[in-house]
Amino acid sequence: MENIQRISYQGSEKTRLDKVLVANILDYSRTYLQERIQFAHVKVNGIVTSKSSHIVKYGDEIEVFFPEEPSLELVPQKINFEVIFEHEDFIIINKPAGLLVHRASSSSDEKTLSDGLVYSFKELGSFEDKERPGIVHRLDKLTSGLMVIARNIKSKAKISQMFKDRKIEKTYLAIVEGHPPREGSIDFPIGRDRIHRHKMSHKGMESRAALSHYKVLAYYDATSLVAVRIVTGRTHQIRVHFAAIGHSLVGDVVYGKSSKLIDRQSLHSWNLSFEYGNKLHKFSCPMPEDLKNLILKIKTQKHN
Repeated sequence: MENIQRISYQGSEKTRLDKVLVANILDYSRTYLQERIQFAHVKVNGIVTSKSSHIVKYGDEIEVFFPEEPSLELVPQKINFEVIFEHEDFIIINKPAGLLVHRASSSSDEKTLSDGLVYSFKELGSFEDKERPGIVHRLDKLTSGLMVIARNIKSKAKISQMFKDRKIEKTYLAIVEGHPPREGSIDFPIGRDRIHRHKMSHKGMESRAALSHYKVLAYYDATSLVAVRIVTGRTHQIRVHFAAIGHSLVGDVVYGKSSKLIDRQSLHSWNLSFEYGNKLHKFSCPMPEDLKNLILKIKTQKHN
């Protein structure tokens, strides 16, 4: 719903408008709040301002208008995904490449994993979040592999906190261009690209710490198969990190280049482990056929 939030600034020091909003409105990101300023949705003492750098002083009255968000309602329907494991509190699934986790736009009628989840697991319909019920993390549309889905409100809160506390270990398989060192760590912060807003960058805006550890499993003629354990879970983290060190993922058209051998980025969520209910849960998901075929083609090319 549309709503207006009012803030009476009581700080003793003058400060930027966007900083005041971030400190007082905890439900939204700094980027989203800056957009409200940019789109003339913020008034200071009754006057619209469109500059995040506007200086606020003691006693200033601020109004922030939040427009109604479009509804992205689910359409329960049978979707092809593999259920690896069922627990009373969570589900482990294997998401196929090409399947969107949830809708990003109200104008989209594309089938999603969320549509399939509410069809196959009726209890997910009890979530207040009708757009992403049970979703505690995500994979890019063109990335395959393991995901954990919460089955109830209590477990969603618990598992979400486990992700924040880095208590869930995730390892991916990736096929990258060239030959990186046998093993290593990539420690570049990640933020929104300053020019191309649909991309992330290791030199981006509002960057946040991001750490990936990797080990090469096999060197091929001009590519490598690597296992990557991510400590943080930033958007496009593995893709951005390997592009930053000059070894973009094979087939990644956003951060690298297209490939004649595969029509997606070569990335698969391989292993997932965490402790839940005083028990260690470990899951592994084999490489899908398209990645197996890619490696076979790479090896064949080498000998031709």
